[in-house]
Amino acid sequence: MAEPWWIRVALPFPASLALPALGLGVAWLMWPQAAGAWAPMLALLAGLAAWTLVEYLLHRFFMHGVEPFTAWHLQHHRDPLAPLRVPVAFSLMLVLAMLGLPFMVLGPDSLAAPFSAGLLLGDMLQESVHQRLHAHEVSGHWLPYLRDHHAWHHFRDEGLAFGTLTDFWDRCFGTCPPSERGR
Repeated sequence: MAEPWWIRVALPFPASLALPALGLGVAWLMWPQAAGAWAPMLALLAGLAAWTLVEYLLHRFFMHGVEPFTAWHLQHHRDPLAPLRVPVAFSLMLVLAMLGLPFMVLGPDSLAAPFSAGLLLGDMLQESVHQRLHAHEVSGHWLPYLRDHHAWHHFRDEGLAFGTLTDFWDRCFGTCPPSERGR
Protein backbone atom coordinates (compact mmCIF):
# COMPACT_ATOMS: atom_id res chain seq x y z
CA MET A 1 0.00 0.00 0.00
CA ALA A 2 1.37 3.40 -1.00
CA GLU A 3 1.99 6.11 1.56
CA PRO A 4 -0.48 8.99 1.62
CA TRP A 5 0.72 12.03 -0.36
CA TRP A 6 1.13 14.16 2.76
CA ILE A 7 3.74 11.74 4.12
CA ARG A 8 5.78 11.96 0.91
CA VAL A 9 5.90 15.77 0.74
CA ALA A 10 9.51 16.85 1.23
CA LEU A 11 11.27 20.19 1.11
CA PRO A 12 14.66 20.71 -0.51
CA PHE A 13 17.44 22.51 1.29
CA PRO A 14 17.33 25.41 2.31
CA ALA A 15 13.50 25.41 2.42
CA SER A 16 13.80 22.39 4.73
CA LEU A 17 15.11 24.77 7.40
CA ALA A 18 11.75 26.58 7.58
CA LEU A 19 10.08 24.35 10.20
CA PRO A 20 13.08 24.23 12.55
CA ALA A 21 13.41 28.02 12.15
CA LEU A 22 9.74 28.41 13.04
CA GLY A 23 10.31 26.21 16.10
CA LEU A 24 13.27 28.42 17.01
CA GLY A 25 10.94 31.42 16.88
CA VAL A 26 8.53 29.68 19.23
CA ALA A 27 11.40 28.88 21.63
CA TRP A 28 12.45 32.52 21.51
CA LEU A 29 8.92 33.64 22.42
CA MET A 30 8.96 31.26 25.41
CA TRP A 31 12.47 32.31 26.52
CA PRO A 32 12.67 32.78 30.31
CA GLN A 33 12.88 36.49 31.06
CA ALA A 34 14.08 36.27 34.65
CA ALA A 35 16.86 33.74 34.12
CA GLY A 36 19.70 36.20 33.49
CA ALA A 37 22.11 35.59 30.64
CA TRP A 38 24.43 32.75 31.66
CA ALA A 39 21.93 30.04 32.54
CA PRO A 40 19.98 30.31 29.26
CA MET A 41 23.21 30.36 27.25
CA LEU A 42 24.45 27.24 29.04
CA ALA A 43 21.06 25.57 28.43
CA LEU A 44 21.28 26.51 24.74
CA LEU A 45 24.78 25.00 24.48
CA ALA A 46 23.55 21.89 26.33
CA GLY A 47 20.72 21.58 23.80
CA LEU A 48 23.18 21.94 20.94
CA ALA A 49 25.38 19.22 22.42
CA ALA A 50 22.33 17.03 23.07
CA TRP A 51 21.37 17.42 19.42
CA THR A 52 24.48 15.51 18.37
CA LEU A 53 23.24 12.50 20.37
CA VAL A 54 19.68 12.90 19.06
CA GLU A 55 20.97 13.07 15.49
CA TYR A 56 23.11 9.96 15.99
CA LEU A 57 20.22 7.98 17.52
CA LEU A 58 17.71 9.12 14.88
CA HIS A 59 20.09 8.22 12.07
CA ARG A 60 21.17 4.89 13.50
CA PHE A 61 17.86 3.55 14.78
CA PHE A 62 15.08 5.39 12.94
CA MET A 63 16.59 6.08 9.53
CA HIS A 64 18.03 2.57 9.41
CA GLY A 65 15.30 0.63 11.17
CA VAL A 66 11.83 2.19 11.34
CA GLU A 67 9.43 2.70 8.44
CA PRO A 68 8.65 5.03 6.74
CA PHE A 69 11.94 6.67 7.80
CA THR A 70 14.03 3.82 6.38
CA ALA A 71 12.36 4.07 2.97
CA TRP A 72 12.90 7.83 2.88
CA HIS A 73 16.51 7.48 3.92
CA LEU A 74 17.17 4.64 1.49
CA GLN A 75 16.42 7.04 -1.37
CA HIS A 76 19.25 9.23 -0.09
CA HIS A 77 21.59 6.22 0.05
CA ARG A 78 20.66 5.16 -3.48
CA ASP A 79 21.47 8.60 -4.87
CA PRO A 80 23.65 10.54 -2.42
CA LEU A 81 24.39 13.24 -4.99
CA ALA A 82 20.71 14.09 -5.52
CA PRO A 83 19.54 17.27 -3.79
CA LEU A 84 18.70 16.56 -0.16
CA ARG A 85 15.03 16.68 0.75
CA VAL A 86 13.50 16.47 4.23
CA PRO A 87 9.99 15.03 4.56
CA VAL A 88 7.71 17.67 6.08
CA ALA A 89 6.01 15.09 8.30
CA PHE A 90 9.38 14.06 9.77
CA SER A 91 10.49 17.66 10.26
CA LEU A 92 7.21 18.63 11.91
CA MET A 93 7.31 15.66 14.31
CA LEU A 94 10.93 16.44 15.16
CA VAL A 95 10.30 20.15 15.80
CA LEU A 96 7.28 19.39 17.97
CA ALA A 97 9.31 16.86 19.97
CA MET A 98 12.23 19.24 20.38
CA LEU A 99 9.88 21.92 21.67
CA GLY A 100 7.54 19.73 23.70
CA LEU A 101 9.79 17.19 25.42
CA PRO A 102 12.05 19.69 27.20
CA PHE A 103 8.98 21.53 28.52
CA MET A 104 7.43 18.25 29.67
CA VAL A 105 10.64 17.17 31.42
CA LEU A 106 11.90 20.52 32.75
CA GLY A 107 8.61 22.36 33.20
CA PRO A 108 7.29 25.58 31.66
CA ASP A 109 9.09 27.92 34.11
CA SER A 110 12.52 26.52 33.38
CA LEU A 111 15.34 26.62 30.89
CA ALA A 112 13.37 24.40 28.51
CA ALA A 113 13.09 27.14 25.85
CA PRO A 114 16.86 27.74 25.58
CA PHE A 115 17.49 23.98 25.64
CA SER A 116 14.92 23.55 22.84
CA ALA A 117 16.56 26.41 20.94
CA GLY A 118 19.88 24.55 21.16
CA LEU A 119 18.29 21.38 19.82
CA LEU A 120 16.68 23.30 16.95
CA LEU A 121 19.91 25.15 16.12
CA GLY A 122 21.66 21.76 16.09
CA ASP A 123 19.05 20.43 13.67
CA MET A 124 19.55 23.40 11.37
CA LEU A 125 23.34 23.14 11.62
CA GLN A 126 23.21 19.41 10.91
CA GLU A 127 21.06 19.91 7.81
CA SER A 128 23.37 22.65 6.57
CA VAL A 129 26.53 20.62 7.19
CA HIS A 130 24.95 17.50 5.66
CA GLN A 131 24.11 19.54 2.55
CA ARG A 132 27.71 20.79 2.44
CA LEU A 133 29.14 17.27 2.86
CA HIS A 134 27.35 16.26 -0.34
CA ALA A 135 28.66 19.31 -2.23
CA HIS A 136 31.45 18.87 -4.72
CA GLU A 137 34.11 20.63 -2.67
CA VAL A 138 34.64 21.17 1.02
CA SER A 139 37.45 23.14 2.63
CA GLY A 140 39.10 23.56 5.98
CA HIS A 141 39.95 20.73 8.36
CA TRP A 142 36.64 19.82 9.97
CA LEU A 143 34.43 19.48 6.85
CA PRO A 144 36.82 17.25 4.83
CA TYR A 145 37.17 14.95 7.86
CA LEU A 146 33.38 14.82 8.34
CA ARG A 147 32.94 14.24 4.61
CA ASP A 148 35.27 11.22 4.74
CA HIS A 149 33.43 9.94 7.80
CA HIS A 150 30.05 10.39 6.09
CA ALA A 151 31.33 8.85 2.84
CA TRP A 152 32.25 5.70 4.78
CA HIS A 153 28.60 5.41 5.80
CA HIS A 154 27.37 5.89 2.24
CA PHE A 155 29.90 3.92 0.24
CA ARG A 156 31.55 1.35 2.50
CA ASP A 157 29.34 0.27 5.40
CA GLU A 158 25.98 1.81 6.26
CA GLY A 159 26.21 0.18 9.68
CA LEU A 160 29.01 2.59 10.66
CA ALA A 161 29.58 6.36 10.78
CA PHE A 162 26.12 7.63 11.72
CA GLY A 163 27.23 11.03 13.02
CA THR A 164 27.09 14.01 10.68
CA LEU A 165 28.27 16.88 12.88
CA THR A 166 30.70 14.81 14.91
CA ASP A 167 32.07 11.30 15.19
CA PHE A 168 31.94 11.52 19.02
CA TRP A 169 28.91 9.21 19.42
CA ASP A 170 30.26 6.79 16.80
CA ARG A 171 33.37 6.53 18.96
CA CYS A 172 31.29 6.07 22.13
CA PHE A 173 29.03 3.39 20.67
CA GLY A 174 31.59 1.49 18.57
CA THR A 175 30.28 2.53 15.16
CA CYS A 176 33.31 4.56 14.07
CA PRO A 177 35.00 3.22 10.93
CA PRO A 178 38.19 1.25 11.63
CA SER A 179 40.50 3.80 10.03
CA GLU A 180 39.16 6.55 12.33
CA ARG A 181 39.25 4.68 15.64
CA GLY A 182 42.88 5.54 16.22
CA ARG A 183 42.39 9.29 15.77
